[in-house]
Amino acid sequence: MKQDVKYKSLTCHLLGLVTGSLLLISCGSSEEAKAEVTPGSSVPSTVIPVETPEQQDDTFDTDIATARFLGQSTFGANYQQIQSLTGKSASTWFKEQIAKPASLISPVVAEFTPEDLESDEFNDLYIDSTTFAFWRNSISADDQLRQRVAFALSEILVVSNGGGEALTDVPEAVASYQDLLINNAFGNYRDILEAVTYAPAMGYYLTYMGSEKGDEATGRMPDENYARELLQLFTIGVVALNLDGSIKTDSDNKAIETYTNADITGLARVFTGLNLNEVQNEISSGAAFSTPMQAFEDSHSIKEKTFLGHTIAAGTDANSSIKAALDHIFSHPNIAPFIGKQLIQRLVTSNPTPEYVAHVANAFNQGQYTLPDGISVGQSQKGDLQATLAAILFHPEARSANLQNGGKIREPILRFTHWARAFKVQNITPKYQGLLWDTSGSAALTQHPYRASSVFNYFRPGYKAPGSLSGDAGLVAPELQITNASSIPGYVNFLTYFVTAQQQEIDVEELQAIYDEEGSGLSAEEGVKSFLVTYEDEIKLTNEPQKLIERLDIVLTSGQLSDKTRQSILNTLTTLADDFDLSALEQVQLAILMVMTSTDYLVQK
Repeated sequence: MKQDVKYKSLTCHLLGLVTGSLLLISCGSSEEAKAEVTPGSSVPSTVIPVETPEQQDDTFDTDIATARFLGQSTFGANYQQIQSLTGKSASTWFKEQIAKPASLISPVVAEFTPEDLESDEFNDLYIDSTTFAFWRNSISADDQLRQRVAFALSEILVVSNGGGEALTDVPEAVASYQDLLINNAFGNYRDILEAVTYAPAMGYYLTYMGSEKGDEATGRMPDENYARELLQLFTIGVVALNLDGSIKTDSDNKAIETYTNADITGLARVFTGLNLNEVQNEISSGAAFSTPMQAFEDSHSIKEKTFLGHTIAAGTDANSSIKAALDHIFSHPNIAPFIGKQLIQRLVTSNPTPEYVAHVANAFNQGQYTLPDGISVGQSQKGDLQATLAAILFHPEARSANLQNGGKIREPILRFTHWARAFKVQNITPKYQGLLWDTSGSAALTQHPYRASSVFNYFRPGYKAPGSLSGDAGLVAPELQITNASSIPGYVNFLTYFVTAQQQEIDVEELQAIYDEEGSGLSAEEGVKSFLVTYEDEIKLTNEPQKLIERLDIVLTSGQLSDKTRQSILNTLTTLADDFDLSALEQVQLAILMVMTSTDYLVQK
């Protein structure tokens, strides 16, 4: 068919663009900050003063600047949203976003929960309801900053339902876990750590749910999994850090380790005795996995618990032990640069300068930040995420698109949500989109919400691509860890399906027959309308392709399209429009695909 030839030619052309270099450019070094946080202090007594860089609130002065900010702080923005905010106060937008009510995962799961949970019948819609909730909220929820930050937190404090068993079969588990991240996205990181510790999803995922106190007679030892990952991944990391994120070394110039196996053994005793709430477990598994775990003192170790130079006295009960342990860990000077840098990486840039890291770490420690309009955010307590996020987003390094080593590879999930939001996709009904039920494969996005392959996330924050210019320059590019020869054409094909609205071409009768055979109760009439996109505004510009490209540059690449890419798109549009007699709609679709598969787009500057 002519259309098949069209898209085959298109795919070949796009692969030629997307396989261009994704490697970051080498950069010069930056002066390192020297001050450190005094261990054990709630608000550090020795810090670099948090001085907000002198600046007017010009973040939204141009549409390009507005688009860049929204690209870092939301799941995407459309042209009208960008234009409406341009010239207004970014500080006001930030405060308004903080005030918006949270859009949660659990209510969506409840929509798909069958009346008879005891039935042996497998319910696909119920099992995948957390996925539906993510796509709905990330694309259509009004609290975009909260949703984006919660997603970033979910990539640090990882729980995954990709392994089957309880976290798959009981979607309430992951739903309630993600809800605690959403609810606390603008709260305090110390509170998040406590909520995470008692969360059944984390207890199950890291196997300390039901961990018993040691028994010398049988050789039984407390489960050490959570104790290890709490230190290694969730709080302080494996090596001591300066406030600017640089590694501390000893007299032999070797990195100083933050903990030993003995510390893990002592800390593991703290988390013994936690299990599902008895009362809620009698009601249902969903209720139990939606309720903080209960401490059972008979299973909790009453031995002395020593770790990180601190001892919890013998005989201390479970809840008191957990509070004391988290308080002590939270006082560690590593936590501010360790968590602060990872949040920078998730939102803004993979390789922040030491000054940027120190600036954010100071805001984390002081718990307060002054916005460009002179209004302070934060509760003046260490770990305040409002202050931390403001420091990340309003720092000059975040606001500049011209740094040699600035920017990051866009995560595949964020590329898809960006498209959906940029072009005002209608009918966000992921239950009708089979491709969205599992996007973890290389034929899709190589990444699926809440379904990382391990507790180490989809990719490591310190990943350096082997044999690459960026790796040779000592630069990290985390997202390249899930970029390979299979994922590149997979992304192109996945995106093409949605951009060209292939769902709308499905035969309604055939689709309904499939739904009926599966007993899903779904309507094919609604299915073909799912993720409907018309591109009405863009179609009006097809007679002037330069203006179409200009608009796409603002909405998708925040002004980063190179002259070479612009010319390539223009030439291709002109050539294929003549050769294949492309309609205005097809020209728009082609232009979008070419932009979103170009390296100018894949690297968020």
